[in-house]
Amino acid sequence: MAPKASPLMTGLYVLALLVCGSLNTLTMKIAFTMSGTVDGHSQRFEKPWFITFVMFVAMCLALPCDKNMWKSTKMVAEPLLDNVHMSRDAVQMTWRQKVVRVIAPAVFDIGATGLCCIGFLYIPASVWQLLRGAEIVFAAIFSVFCLNRRLYVFHWLALLFCVSGIVSVGLASVWGDEEQASAKGTAAGVGLQVLGIGLALAGQVVQAAQVIAEEWLLKDVDLPGLQVVGFEGIWGALLMLLFVLPTVQFLPGSDHGHAEDELDIIPLLRSNSKLFALICLYTFSCATYNISGIAVTGALSAVHRVMLEALRTLIVWAFGLWVHYCVDSTSLMGEVWTKWSWLEVMGFVLLVVGQMIYGEMLKIPGLYYPPHEEVEEVMASPGSLKNLSSPVPRTFSPRGAEQ
Repeated sequence: MAPKASPLMTGLYVLALLVCGSLNTLTMKIAFTMSGTVDGHSQRFEKPWFITFVMFVAMCLALPCDKNMWKSTKMVAEPLLDNVHMSRDAVQMTWRQKVVRVIAPAVFDIGATGLCCIGFLYIPASVWQLLRGAEIVFAAIFSVFCLNRRLYVFHWLALLFCVSGIVSVGLASVWGDEEQASAKGTAAGVGLQVLGIGLALAGQVVQAAQVIAEEWLLKDVDLPGLQVVGFEGIWGALLMLLFVLPTVQFLPGSDHGHAEDELDIIPLLRSNSKLFALICLYTFSCATYNISGIAVTGALSAVHRVMLEALRTLIVWAFGLWVHYCVDSTSLMGEVWTKWSWLEVMGFVLLVVGQMIYGEMLKIPGLYYPPHEEVEEVMASPGSLKNLSSPVPRTFSPRGAEQ
């Protein structure tokens, strides 16, 4: 077992998680609002599938940071999942077979990130960030049917809080769209708001399926976390290059007749140095976020994970308000405080409370809680890192009993 990081290094990693987690959302949204020049015409950089590809490239950068990659023999230390029991398959599989198995979560991640990025084009950054809380709902339901996990009453109560929060955020976004558009001098688009929310939620369904797939498919893949992140990045980038990007290039759509025209990306980046720098910052931020997450996952309690995610949401929301009221009231990145914003605040509170009840940080008097969990499973997989509040219910067992 590798030595644990010092308190100072752990603190720096947690700070990197918070800063880079916020930067991931902000840089992506800012990039979608920027424009470049193609054939003498101004064009906005609305390339969600390219951004998805960049995310996988950033994940690849985790591999050079894993010291085991440079050993002559691939010795495995610090397994992906902190499981007490490892099946025989883990011993029998070769290193290459384990690497190949990482393809499965990469496929889920392509769908989840792509859907979320497309939805991000139509909704404010704070709403998009808050809707990420839906993953915990879908993952809990999937875990019952796919992993045979048991949900107790407090779990269902927590999910009720989360669903109420998601509904509140969605309604606040749709009902406040006209006021947002009026303040920015643009046309209202309630239909696009609904579309964006629907795509973001669909992305969370796939993201939840990814987390379940990772726990089921990778439970015997005792690769170090950095290798899992890095190889998922490699597989994801290859699949994007070979299948996804060519497909969206040839599908009909509004981007020069394509669903997404990938051929004008280089001219767009060359014509706008700030946009190019922003994409580079996004790549660095994603890489740092994943590496930091793997480094401190074991040190983070459920409280830390929920609080970090809540702070990240507040930073994103505060930045949007600051842009609108202090920088440029017409900026597409800015957010307006509408009469429905209090409903969004309530949704935020409900989501945080729901996650705290789910993780047993808040215990409801009169409800049954298992007497003791022998081991708290800590996932360090790429899917779970995207949502710091672990969405998969733990496996409980009586004290001293085997799971």
